[in-house]
Amino acid sequence: MRKELEVIYKGPWAYWVGAVVLAILNIAVLVIRQRPWGITTNMEDWSVWIASKIGLVNDLNLTFQELLVADGTYLNLGIILGAFWATVVASQARFHPIKEGKFAVSALIGGILMGIGARIAYGCNIGLVLNGIASSSLSGWIFMIAVFIGAWMGAKLLLRFLV
Repeated sequence: MRKELEVIYKGPWAYWVGAVVLAILNIAVLVIRQRPWGITTNMEDWSVWIASKIGLVNDLNLTFQELLVADGTYLNLGIILGAFWATVVASQARFHPIKEGKFAVSALIGGILMGIGARIAYGCNIGLVLNGIASSSLSGWIFMIAVFIGAWMGAKLLLRFLV
């Protein structure tokens, strides 16, 4: 029994177990929030709030308190902390200093482009792929194919120009 419990918090989980857990969480989010799981809208709200504080955009009456109590904030933090926890317990977490500035610049540009793309597509891998495919939406399948192609192209560019 101890060994089975250890697998829960130390892993490794079989892929199908992770898929089932993710599906159950997705259903729970839909039932509790009364709308699908999404990430980018909340990230946009935080970005607009930060941009308004540094004077890049007009204040849109978003307050820090409203952002803190938004359910999307906790879902996003849960994704980040959950991914970090999974990496740590799988003994895959490695922290290395940035050796060259081009790596930091490319990561920053890549993150900005991913954020812009997610907002243009009106969703990300969770909002469009997970929820889109779960609701039998053609856009979810198309987005998933586009993500795979983009990741493949990005990996090729990374190997050619940065490594």
